[in-house]
Amino acid sequence: MVDLSTTYKVKNSSNRLFVHNRSSMLLLCTVLLGILANVLFFDQFPGISYPIFVIAFYCVFLWNARDELHVKVDFGWLLLIPIFLLSLSYFVFSNLIFYALNFMAIPVLIVMQTTLTTRRANEKWYSIKFIGDLFLGFFYRPFAFIALPFRVVIKQATARVGIRKDSTFLKVIIGVLVAVPLLILIISLLASADQVFSYLVDRIPNLFVTINLDTIVPRTLFAAIIALLSFSYIWSLMKPKTTSAPFWKMSEPMTVNNRVDHVIAVTILSLINAIYVLFTLIQFSYLFGSFSFALPAEFTYAEYARRGFFELVVVTLINFSILLVIVSCTKKGGKAINKAMQLLESLLVFCTLVMLLSAFVRMFLYEQMYGYTYLRVLTHAFMIFLFGLFIVTLCRIWKENLRLYKFYLLAAIAALVIINYMNIDVLITKWNIDRYEQTGKIDVNYLATLSDDAIPTMTVLLSAKDDTVAGQIENYLFERKRELAKKRSWQSFNLSQYRAMHVLDRYDLSYNARYAHSSESDQY
Repeated sequence: MVDLSTTYKVKNSSNRLFVHNRSSMLLLCTVLLGILANVLFFDQFPGISYPIFVIAFYCVFLWNARDELHVKVDFGWLLLIPIFLLSLSYFVFSNLIFYALNFMAIPVLIVMQTTLTTRRANEKWYSIKFIGDLFLGFFYRPFAFIALPFRVVIKQATARVGIRKDSTFLKVIIGVLVAVPLLILIISLLASADQVFSYLVDRIPNLFVTINLDTIVPRTLFAAIIALLSFSYIWSLMKPKTTSAPFWKMSEPMTVNNRVDHVIAVTILSLINAIYVLFTLIQFSYLFGSFSFALPAEFTYAEYARRGFFELVVVTLINFSILLVIVSCTKKGGKAINKAMQLLESLLVFCTLVMLLSAFVRMFLYEQMYGYTYLRVLTHAFMIFLFGLFIVTLCRIWKENLRLYKFYLLAAIAALVIINYMNIDVLITKWNIDRYEQTGKIDVNYLATLSDDAIPTMTVLLSAKDDTVAGQIENYLFERKRELAKKRSWQSFNLSQYRAMHVLDRYDLSYNARYAHSSESDQY
């Protein structure tokens, strides 16, 4: 009698070995393809590079998917002719219009050709339903197996050094590997945001002195994205076709475990927090003036304070994403490891709140220098909103039964209602007038872009000491009064416009051509 269980195990083991070998070879090829794309395209205008890359892609595709291909003269294989001719046009011609058209057309043709020649099309190529196959080629295949390369690398590494899959050492290594790209991105953003932090980083011997993070980070990300997307796309065409499953289960796509191991999470948090603690100390030392340290000689306090707002907001959003994943998806461990997780998560929240405060102060100083605009005021409001979300997240860290997303949704709805009824136009006008009284600087042209809500407050400037400012405001209010005086249907009645007209009726306004144009325009 045949032992079916043994036969199944042998067959299953053989299939796993076959899949592992093919995926390893494909990964190597796509990594080389990513490096080639980096050399050919990054910061370069396409020329001969385009046909070279298309040829390289097809070399990788044809070699790795050779078992799925059946060469014959049909529409699928004949598509290679227009693909190569169009890609060659980047080398032969220089018409920018056709460059743009071909940039969109060539990927479509490649998806059609590879789908047809590997017999993955569910519909005939001349059927309107074939659009569904194209949709899969662009939005499913490049992402369906994007996690598989990481499993291949981990399996190769553990097999060579004899590490068990569940060993703590392996989990720490995984945590470090996940943290390294995050650290590269975070350090580069923080270095751009803060001159003192950049000053310290640049002086770490033999580490960052000769490394240009502004070039290395985007180049590495570009090559990695090309490699991962190419791997997933080609692998989806190499897997056996499953006709009975819906498209989202086709070819047994990778699924990511929804629980992050606590050792991996602790490793990631420890490495990231080490950088953030240093950055936080710098903020307290120099920006907030908590300590009595002096800035490096080549820095001015004003330049230091106004720099890096955007980078700090980006880092804050990265931290928010990290916290959401770790708080929501981390496995529970023993009492000690759980307490360590809570402390590390709380430290990340604290450091992020300091960054938010730093960004808030920087934007405030920027507004003092250049005035208030919609974008700047809304940015302040967004930072306050993020501050509230982080406080809620901190409560969730120590109170696990707190429904995090429920409070997020309530906070978002409340924030949207509040920001609508704050009457930002009035606030912007009032704050710019206050700044004008202190500094003598104001951008009347920008005030003229605000809504009618601002008009009652704006009338204060009619009595400004500067005749130019008063004249420009009077010209604007005169034109606005004339516009508001036009008859409108009752359906278009607006309380803001009615209130503005009621206020303007109190003033005898006239237009002075002398103040028709303003030479000052500081705000954008």
